[in-house]
Amino acid sequence: MKKRKLTKKQFKAKEKRNAAKLLQTELLLPKIPKLSQSLVKTLFKYKLGEECGIRVEKMYIEGVNFPSSDVQELGNYFEYICTNQLPRDGHTPTPKILKTGKPSINYARMDKQKVNFENIMRDYKFTIEKTGFVFTNPKYSGIADIIALNEDKERVIIDIKTSGLINDKWSPYGWANESIEEKWDLNIQAIHYKMLAKYEWGIEDIPFYFMIFSTKNDVECKIFEIIVDESTKFQHYQNLEKVKHFLDESIKNGWEAKPELMRCSKCELTDSCLYAAVVPDVQKVYI
Repeated sequence: MKKRKLTKKQFKAKEKRNAAKLLQTELLLPKIPKLSQSLVKTLFKYKLGEECGIRVEKMYIEGVNFPSSDVQELGNYFEYICTNQLPRDGHTPTPKILKTGKPSINYARMDKQKVNFENIMRDYKFTIEKTGFVFTNPKYSGIADIIALNEDKERVIIDIKTSGLINDKWSPYGWANESIEEKWDLNIQAIHYKMLAKYEWGIEDIPFYFMIFSTKNDVECKIFEIIVDESTKFQHYQNLEKVKHFLDESIKNGWEAKPELMRCSKCELTDSCLYAAVVPDVQKVYI
């Protein structure tokens, strides 16, 4: 049977209907985010049972911005006064003001630590080129605190951290010199950004620095340059493929709640979550 030829008006109407159907389909499908170093670390923790799938889905798939904790907000403030970049939710960090009209002691310390940051940048001859730099990559994402030029006019990446555990070697959040190479989450960030810089500028092995500033006093600060060997880079590339597959499967099959009393007590979703733990799990002891 010969198909009836559509008029120009009918053809446009059909195109519009098809576009509407496609848009509706896209809206129903979950968005698959690019792999950031933060998402990679979170998915590792989720797979190990150290992070809840419900929270992962809210943050990375639905794009929910949870309120910053006091510790995070102090870090946001310090990064803002050093780089003039806002946090991802777009709010302007401001110091906590006491009844006396002065900033609280923690924020006053960070104001003084800013001077230390400026001294480091000057003494090591780092010149800020860009702050809050968003890497352009079709598969992976990352936002660098600072892209700077060294004294040889070569690009480097600088990541600013604040910590109350600057000399702690036992805490997973500690920054003791002897434990840095064992911090897998920090290493992931450095390797990931080196990979992004190679795609962005063709730089084979861009220097990457962590600058750590104490929140317990206004003097202590540290600088670590993370040097990555080829085998570690290769392992990271392999892990990215595994993580991408794990992400796709999680989106397809659904995210698993992993309730645990202390984790749930600190979660922003506790009041509305059907899976929130209110009592501790029974720990089995075999003797």
